Amino acid sequence: MRVLVIGAGRLGVQTIKQLRKNPETEIVVADPHERPEALVEGVIGKVDIRAHVTALNLAEVLKAVDPDLVLLARTTDDWEKTDTPMGTQYVLGMERELTRADVPVLPVCEDVFGTR
Repeated sequence: MRVLVIGAGRLGVQTIKQLRKNPETEIVVADPHERPEALVEGVIGKVDIRAHVTALNLAEVLKAVDPDLVLLARTTDDWEKTDTPMGTQYVLGMERELTRADVPVLPVCEDVFGTR
């Protein structure tokens, strides 16, 4: 199974660690930052796709990666919005747009890993 993880920050780190529990899972990581937390911590050796994945370029990224599943491991900070009501609404709106893809796209909740 090939899984695209969008986001390699603190939530991406936890997501990638969970996915690695199944050695048959191929993990592809997308993140726009030069040195995201997953890279700094050594959880990943490289970022596969250095892009800010949005509804505008998602189809292109999906075509390049051909994943079986996409996990959105991004926080409001990763979307470059502060955690305000408008920032949260922006994130939720963007996640709704991304979940309209032809491949399953699931947002990962920060509460699951206790990162809040």
